[in-house]
Amino acid sequence: MEVNRIENDPELQKVLWACYEYWQREILPPENRAICYSWVVRLYQDRFGARFHQSKLRHLAKLGFLQEDDTARDRQRRYYKLKEPDRLAELLQRWNLL
Repeated sequence: MEVNRIENDPELQKVLWACYEYWQREILPPENRAICYSWVVRLYQDRFGARFHQSKLRHLAKLGFLQEDDTARDRQRRYYKLKEPDRLAELLQRWNLL
């Protein structure tokens, strides 16, 4: 995870919070949990009053926070898995988001 790349990027930190929050609420076993833009953007909007572009999820994957998973709907929906959820929780606490 390239933590230093989002250390001073509050928007990416908030997007990561929304991903983690959705993941935490999922009832599936942790290894089967996935997230997608349309699910996490609602949480983001409810808490922060705005939306974010779905490219932020791909950016977080490139930085090592998310892992690309399956696609659905003729490749119109991209799913992601969280990498190191415990470490993400620590970071979100440090950034005062948890």
